[in-house]
Amino acid sequence: MGLPSVILFGVNLVPFTIDFIEFYALYLAISLSLNLEFGYTGVPNFGKVLFIAGGAAFGGILSGFLAVQITGIGKGQDYLALSGRIVNQIDLNLVHNPILAIELMGFALLIAALIGALLGFLASYPAIRLREDYLGMLLLAMAQFFDVAVRTYSSSPIAIPDPAYYFSTLGPGVEGLVDDAIMVGFLIAVYVFIEKVVRSPMGRTLRAVRDNEDASAALGKDNTKIRRNVLIVASAMAAMAGALYSLYIGSFEYDTWTRFAWTFWPFLIVIIGGAGNNTGAALGAFFFSAIFKGLQQEQQALQKYVSFSPGFVNWVQDLLFAGMLLAILYLRPEGIIREKSSFTLPKKVLNAIAKSKGSGGASRTSGKDGLLARVMGRLRRGRGGRGESADASPGQH
Repeated sequence: MGLPSVILFGVNLVPFTIDFIEFYALYLAISLSLNLEFGYTGVPNFGKVLFIAGGAAFGGILSGFLAVQITGIGKGQDYLALSGRIVNQIDLNLVHNPILAIELMGFALLIAALIGALLGFLASYPAIRLREDYLGMLLLAMAQFFDVAVRTYSSSPIAIPDPAYYFSTLGPGVEGLVDDAIMVGFLIAVYVFIEKVVRSPMGRTLRAVRDNEDASAALGKDNTKIRRNVLIVASAMAAMAGALYSLYIGSFEYDTWTRFAWTFWPFLIVIIGGAGNNTGAALGAFFFSAIFKGLQQEQQALQKYVSFSPGFVNWVQDLLFAGMLLAILYLRPEGIIREKSSFTLPKKVLNAIAKSKGSGGASRTSGKDGLLARVMGRLRRGRGGRGESADASPGQH
């Protein structure tokens, strides 16, 4: 049993597609959380890896400790030192205990969200009052401090229980398909949540804080509190994505969580697609994933074309992404899809106002729509739209 093989140009498309979907969903979810911080609120979170790796470490490893306590496997032993052998036995136990597997995944996500939110709060407490450049540097320094701490206390990989291990017994590719479904479900939840936020009055407040802090403060907005809350929420989502990835690969290793892969790449995706635009982030993540996975698949085939330098092929991806970033910043700094205006009123209300104006003016409307139509008509005439306003200043005609 298992998924069929579909070979095209020497590539098995089934495992390639499964891996591509998982990679795309993971990086899009992280990039959306970064877009909420950087694109909509103007918080340059150069320490993004801190929150992703924190969720992966605490969510994944603590789920292993919980599995030991529930199953009794490896109890009384040093889990961190013997995690590989202990987790192998736990995975075999999870095959016959699907409820425990679901509970472990839920526990890992919950712990990751709490740790991410806590790290977001701790990072924001001393830094959130700083201006953008200093705030970005301080977050970067905090991420570097976490990296040093992880390298100091985690010299070898730590195995993590696999909640979807049962599906690996059904044949090749089945577990990967289940992992994709979980990751895509998480991505949809993140996308819908952020879209609801940015299309609400809160979304316009975030843009106001990003574009002009003095003006938003003059309107009574607490800029510090708003940026702190955004950092906490976005960090919780990024930490949950990190926990899902640690469960997917089945281990936590410090070499996995580099600033380049978990800070630079999400920024690259947001900048390419368009900051302050979730659709642009989705498009940017698709281009990034397609190029990354495509080059990864054909890396060995490219080697014969660069025989003059055997190690050059390992840098093709980095050079290509750096070139893409420079080209986007020079030719289209707003990204592939530029940020759209945020309507103050729902489109249905705006369309009703437009129709009422076109069918006879404000005098034929009543109630809420009539009041809005009269206000908009006065605003148009006050700006000198047709020069018909009796109380417009002479300079407006």
